[in-house]
This record gives sequence, C-alpha cells and structure tokens, in this order.
Amino acid sequence: MKSWILSILLAASLFLGISWYKECGLLAQASAAPAFIAVTLQGELFRSAQLLERGIPDQQVPEQQIQGQKTLLYFFAPWCGICRLSMPNLKYLQADNEGLAVYAIALQYDSAEQVSEFIADLDLQVPVLLGNQQMATDYQIQAFPTYYVIDENGHISAKSLGYSTALGLWLRSR
Repeated sequence: MKSWILSILLAASLFLGISWYKECGLLAQASAAPAFIAVTLQGELFRSAQLLERGIPDQQVPEQQIQGQKTLLYFFAPWCGICRLSMPNLKYLQADNEGLAVYAIALQYDSAEQVSEFIADLDLQVPVLLGNQQMATDYQIQAFPTYYVIDENGHISAKSLGYSTALGLWLRSR
C-alpha cells in the first residue's frame, strides 16, 4: 500500500514539476496582458480594447491594457496535432462559462483559408483571430497550444502550455 501511495505522489510531483518548467517562459501571473491588434477570419480589424465592457465606445479606451471581461486567449497553429486534439474542449468551456470570452488566435499559418479549414474541421464556434509575430513575441508563445486567462482587470490569472482537458480549462478560467 505504501509503495502505491509513494508512486502516486512521485507521479504527481513529476507532473507538477514538468508543468512548472513548461510555463516558466510564459508571461508572469498577475502581469498586465499586452494590448494587441489582430484581424478576424472575416477580415475585420480587432483591437484588444474591444474586450472592455459593453457600452464604452472603442475610441475612448486606451489600448495599453485589456480589461473589463474575463477572457481566454487560446494560441494555436493549424499544423499542430495537439491543438487539433485540445481545441474541441473550447466548445465545452464556452458552453459552461457564460461570463468568459473565448478567442482562438492562429499563429504560424500559411493563409486565412488554412485557418478557416482547420476551424471548420473542428466545428468550432469561437471567434478566431489571425495573430502575427508581434503578438507571438508579446505573449511569449514558445509552443502550441498556449493559453492565457485574463481577468477583468487585464491581468494574467492563469496560463498553460500543451494539451488541456475541458476540466483543466474550466478550472483555470474560474
């Protein structure tokens, strides 16, 4: 019995250690989320300032920060196999988390059509943005998928890199 408990503790410690190591290069917890400008799959300009509470005109909002609504930014690449496995969990997250805005942000893609096909294959109904190298640099994206949960004050409240279950996404976004 003791060896079984010891094995579980060792496995949990190993898992937590690997998770910590993977996330070391990401933005720090409680740091301000960088502002960004991206393009939607429909070709419209999207500013991170649009994540502010409804009713505030976009022109009156400084773009130095993201604030107003809890938001999950999910960075992916259309060639990423882990993204293909993990992204369907966004459907469940969005359905069970009414106060959370979810955005999938494509990086390292060849064309908007490639991203559209990838999203269509997964039957995702979350807004998709076409990211750029500046956004990847600002958010310290090193691998895919990477996601950040941003609180209502525009600060990073959770982050992760790699596959996440629906439960893992849900717990981090609470």
